[in-house]
Amino acid sequence: MINKNTIISTSDSDEIRLCLSKACDAYTKSLFSGRCLFTKFLTPLEAREISMRFPKGEVDISFFGGYDGAERTVASFGRQNEEYPLCALEIVQKGKTALSHRDYLGSVLSLGIKRELVGDILVKDDGAVLFCLEEIADYISDNLTKIANSGVSVSRCNGDDAKNMERNFEKRSSTVSSLRLDAVVASAISKSRGVAAELIGRSLVSHNYKEATSVSQGVKDNDVITVRGFGKYLINTDEKLTKKGRIHIDISKYA
Repeated sequence: MINKNTIISTSDSDEIRLCLSKACDAYTKSLFSGRCLFTKFLTPLEAREISMRFPKGEVDISFFGGYDGAERTVASFGRQNEEYPLCALEIVQKGKTALSHRDYLGSVLSLGIKRELVGDILVKDDGAVLFCLEEIADYISDNLTKIANSGVSVSRCNGDDAKNMERNFEKRSSTVSSLRLDAVVASAISKSRGVAAELIGRSLVSHNYKEATSVSQGVKDNDVITVRGFGKYLINTDEKLTKKGRIHIDISKYA
C-alpha cells in the first residue's frame, strides 16, 4: 500500500501535488480492482515525479505517448491488458504558409479542449501529426478546419505508422566554456551570456521543465532547456574538451 500524504506532501508545486493525488487514486484503484487505469497526458516533469515517488513492483506503472520518445505521455497503472486510449491525427495543410507548433496547439486549444487531452504535436513540412486521447479524436477531426489562416484537413493515422514516428529537430554543434546554465543558454539561442543571465533572472528559462533559479546550475547530457520566446532545446554532451579547452555540445532545437 502507498501513503498518499507521504507521496504528495514533499512537492512544492500545487500542480504536481494535484497530479500526484490523482495518480495515487489510480494506483489504489488498480491495486484493489486488478484493472488497468490510465491518466490524462502528463508533462515530462509530472511523469518523472510519478516514476520517482511510487514504489516498484506492487502495481505496474508504465508511460506511453503514442510513439517512442514522446515528451507528453499517458501513465498506466496495473497490468497492461488493453491498448492505451490514444489516437494519432494527421493534419494536412492546404496553404503554403509556414506553421509552427504554437500555431497548431493554439488552434486545437481554441476549440475548448484542455491541454491534458492533447499530447505531442510533430510538425512536418506540409502539416503535422497530433497525438490525443481517443475520447477527443472525433471532435478534433470534425472541428479543426483552420490553422492560423490556412485551411487544414484532419484524418486518423494508421496505428503502426504512428508508433514509428520521430520528432524533427534542427541540429547543430557548438562549444561552451563551461556547462553552466547561462553559458549553455547563450550558445543555444546565439546570444551573449549577459543576455542569457538576464533571461534566467526574469524567469524565462526552464531547465528540465522546472523554472531555472540560478545562472550557475549545471547542465548535463540529455537535459532539456526551454527559453521563452526562443524555443526548446535538447542538449547532448560527452564533456570532451576541444584543443582550446572548451566543451563540445550538440544542440537539438525542437521543431
